[in-house]
Amino acid sequence: MKENSPMVCAHTHLEASLDRWHECHWHLHQMEANYHLPDAFRYALNAFIRAIADVPELLTKNLEKHESVRRAIKPKLKELKATLLFSVLTVRRNFIVHQGMLAVQSKGAVYTMEGSKVKLSFPFRVETWESSDDAYERYKDVCRNDKLWRGLGPDCDSSPAIVRTWLIPQIPDRDLLEVAFEAWSLVGKLLSEAVIALEGEPLDLTMQCRHMPELVRIKRYNQREFFLSVDGIDLDEEERKWKEEKARRVATTGGTE
Repeated sequence: MKENSPMVCAHTHLEASLDRWHECHWHLHQMEANYHLPDAFRYALNAFIRAIADVPELLTKNLEKHESVRRAIKPKLKELKATLLFSVLTVRRNFIVHQGMLAVQSKGAVYTMEGSKVKLSFPFRVETWESSDDAYERYKDVCRNDKLWRGLGPDCDSSPAIVRTWLIPQIPDRDLLEVAFEAWSLVGKLLSEAVIALEGEPLDLTMQCRHMPELVRIKRYNQREFFLSVDGIDLDEEERKWKEEKARRVATTGGTE
């Protein structure tokens, strides 16, 4: 007898594990949307870690009545649990559930940007507990009081940005948003194998709705506001004066300028 009747969608047999995996997808977008807000990002990260660590157990339960599929998936399940990434997340999940807050670290920098290109970058401390907006206000205050810092900052052709990276000590060299996306993909591959074993179509793991992590990490700020706040210069007013002066010179020289 086949594991899956042609009249029954393979997803029906994996409803709980697939639902939890889709929940992880939602938490990922919450992490993206709140990347520059420390509490909201951490809450979304905690929820993601709890949910992603639940999926293998739910999958095992879903396959209790499908012995041949369970045996076929077992090596893949062991392979997933043996990965450094998933083992770290599982340990973190147990810590969150039984002890409380997840310790995260924040690394920051300031970018001076021309269009979409980075003209200049230099490290700038962004505290774990502060939003990127708060860090930006500190940066502006530093520029007001330090000519060297101001000299490294935006000019009339560039604008400022704060860049931050969220980390945990157990995976010190990788941004947590990228870590989470990789975990979602690894679990999705396992679920897709199970769906295929139940004679269903492979899952779509492309996540086309995902934003580019390097762009999520950057928060750009208004050039005019920076100059007005730091230097007391209104760029719009300066541009208006420049145009008026240019028009005056053209009129004076008979249009030869």
